[in-house]
Amino acid sequence: MAKPFSQFGGVCVAGLAVLSSLSVSGDAAEPKPRAVLAERHRKLLEEHCQGCHGAEKQKGKFRLDDLPLGIGDVATAERWQKVLNAMNSGEMPPEEEKQPDRQRKADFLEELSQVMVVARKALADQHGVIAMRRLNRREYRNTLRELLGVEVDVSELPADTGGSGFDTVGAGLFLTSTQFEQYEAIGREALEMAFSAQVPSSKERKLRVEMESRLPIFDKRHQEGLGARDRANAWIQAVDAAAARPENAAKVAELRKIAQTDDALRYHWKKIPGAPNPTEFGFVKESEVNPAIVYLYRNHVEFIRYDEYYRTLPRLDTGGYLTSQSRVGGGNNVMALFGFPIPLHFPAGEYTVRVRVAAVPGVPEARHFLELCMGSSMPALSLHHITGTMEQPQVLEIPFTLTKANVDRGSRNLFIRERGANDGKSDQRLKEAQVRNGFGPEVALWVDWMEIEERRVPPAPGIRALTIPLEDRGAGVAPQPLRAALEQFVVEAYRGVSAPAGMVDRVLGIYAARQKLGDGHREALKHALAAVLSSPRFLFRAEPSENGEHRPLTGLELATRLSYFLQGGPPDDALRAAATRGELLRPEGLRAQTERLLNSPESVRFVRPFVTQWLGLDRLDLFQFSKALYPRFDDAMRSAAREEVLETYAYLLRENAPLTDLLRADYVVTNALLAEYYGLSGVRGDAFRKVLLPAGSPRGGLLGMAAILAMGSNGQRTNPVERGAWVLRKLLHEPPPPAPANVPEIARLAGKALTTRERLQAHQEEPQCASCHRKIDPIGFGLENFDAAGQWRTKDTYQGLDAAGKPDPKVRKTWTIEASATLHKGPSFKDYFELKEIVAGRRESFARGFTSALIEYALGRPCGFSDDALVDGIVRKTASEAFAARSFIHALVQSKPFQSK
Repeated sequence: MAKPFSQFGGVCVAGLAVLSSLSVSGDAAEPKPRAVLAERHRKLLEEHCQGCHGAEKQKGKFRLDDLPLGIGDVATAERWQKVLNAMNSGEMPPEEEKQPDRQRKADFLEELSQVMVVARKALADQHGVIAMRRLNRREYRNTLRELLGVEVDVSELPADTGGSGFDTVGAGLFLTSTQFEQYEAIGREALEMAFSAQVPSSKERKLRVEMESRLPIFDKRHQEGLGARDRANAWIQAVDAAAARPENAAKVAELRKIAQTDDALRYHWKKIPGAPNPTEFGFVKESEVNPAIVYLYRNHVEFIRYDEYYRTLPRLDTGGYLTSQSRVGGGNNVMALFGFPIPLHFPAGEYTVRVRVAAVPGVPEARHFLELCMGSSMPALSLHHITGTMEQPQVLEIPFTLTKANVDRGSRNLFIRERGANDGKSDQRLKEAQVRNGFGPEVALWVDWMEIEERRVPPAPGIRALTIPLEDRGAGVAPQPLRAALEQFVVEAYRGVSAPAGMVDRVLGIYAARQKLGDGHREALKHALAAVLSSPRFLFRAEPSENGEHRPLTGLELATRLSYFLQGGPPDDALRAAATRGELLRPEGLRAQTERLLNSPESVRFVRPFVTQWLGLDRLDLFQFSKALYPRFDDAMRSAAREEVLETYAYLLRENAPLTDLLRADYVVTNALLAEYYGLSGVRGDAFRKVLLPAGSPRGGLLGMAAILAMGSNGQRTNPVERGAWVLRKLLHEPPPPAPANVPEIARLAGKALTTRERLQAHQEEPQCASCHRKIDPIGFGLENFDAAGQWRTKDTYQGLDAAGKPDPKVRKTWTIEASATLHKGPSFKDYFELKEIVAGRRESFARGFTSALIEYALGRPCGFSDDALVDGIVRKTASEAFAARSFIHALVQSKPFQSK
């Protein structure tokens, strides 16, 4: 008996829930559905489904015979989604009923899945309508920074969520009335920080510490280590002497039954007559009255040898060396980290950290990297390749933001350390080096001094607008100057637009009310201005129009849209001035300002969020990579791999190079750390730069980047399915449908020693799996020469586990990787390089996918079918200019949809 479809009514593939909240107006709807299932598939439903779900019988109150093949509304989409879910799960047709041919079912599910993708896009099409939306977290933080010159913590603000992959899409940028209070509190906090930054300090906000100043502490600890070792040995000798006395022979013989070694025997020192208490030898702490602790001091000889090695090094009178760190105490730990607590009178704000440092010759180049961190065990804030020499040390200049969160938590300890010093392998490195040289790891970095200095910057526009005192002064401020200051502040906060009628009066009313409650001028002013910073006109990007009709944007509205698109924040003075003069409403003026913004350092505020969200780089942080399998892919390398993707696009944008270099290139954009990972020589320093590749290199383009490849793994093994789906989505503009719900696992494969290809091919025996995997898997096979961390390999191994979770030698298989495959309804390739050529040949498809993503990010709405003409025009324009990276930006900005409400 067939199960009723109502049992599957609660199951919904990701994305359909969003559709149910959308509607398409009758005026804008297409005359015919764009998503239409081929007529030939009706036969399958008639033969296998309509007996239970037809005109005469509707089990589960679900009927199929009247289900349109064209999906033109949400209700029809939901009905087809139930069909897709039920057949993907294997529940329909039921096992006892006649089953359709596997190939026929796979073809049906493939086409239905693709039709549902088209239906989602059609039903989510907003037909060019751009909804009013709030500033997302990133934009809000940038806006406050530009207005007040301060950094705020936005982690507690409403999440920028929604069905889209971009944080600019209005559907995910909702706001409840209760959250305005949250914005008001953050506004007051930001104003307090901004006001405090304007108060001249009587103390210099600069601190320098010389490395050689730590040498006396080192020597003191070294002497303490020597003394502790001698005291430990003295106590051990005294206990051994007591145990050797003839009168204690019987007692010791009895103890030897449970303590056969001398070290074990001393744990029972209290039972040996005449054995002294460790406190008689200076071990005064309760925890030290324990042979285990005494033994640590006795065994401290290995660290003493390391200390003695350190004391022989040159230039200790003018600097010092960062040493190996260990869990065991000792003088060397003093030098494993170098830094200082930031003085309490240093407020939150912008600083510069400087370090004079040199690389010690004769140690591996991989150790010539320095980390800056807040707290000894905290992740690195930044990583730096040290290229200075002992003869000519370099001075690093590192921008540093002391946040209010750091100040409030009291976490103000700023340190430098050698790369990887906190990776948990210090003891292992120490022991390995002692075997090699007798004392421990050779030093790699010499440090002269470290300093921090406040960066004084001109007042931000919002503060400049307040041409009144910010501190309490007697009776306060006269009404007219106060009104003028508030009016100008509102203009700055509202991105150049004057305050609406009555707004300033309401703000003045808040100021007066706070003073009546006993607040001074400063506190009352903060509350008044915080009301501006939590008002809808500040929090939302509003472009009002009568009757919701399309209209051209005004100059200031276009300035705001352009600035938030390319710099993630409000328009600067130059852009507002150009808007006021009407220049943005002329193509040449708009192009000039677009070029200026792209040439600005602040364009990073476009590059980072757009590329991260377009390519899904956040997946890189979803899992930890096995340190045992991929020791080189540590946090620093993961960060460098991510930066490669961002810096490559930034390079293309800066040089106006072909965007299609992301598909295939004879160069990489890399720094010293990542170049060493890729096996490229001669690259030095932190800066990412273009580096030509040797012939035959698998790098060059997104498919050869470690970050992209690492995202197609789980930190342990590669995931060809994830990699193949990513290529279809991001490079070929053929997004596979969402993963179906309730697809059964193949139990017979569990615990079997199979190659990756064998495992996936067995999975494709199920028609509901084959419908998607036959398109995805071949691409994933072509990338199998890259391991889970993006390193090139020629062999792979599967290792099964036993019931206890340990490696089972009976379930192990090693094989030579075969990267050949045939694309579904496409060409064959024999290896990764041929696959890369096939992908690189799809330049126009790649350009269309990129353009669609750019439209969605810039306009804050899904790119729907109504945007086809816009997409076509941009692709044609950019193709005529060799797909130059800036051409995509200019073509979009110059378009009518970008310039219209």
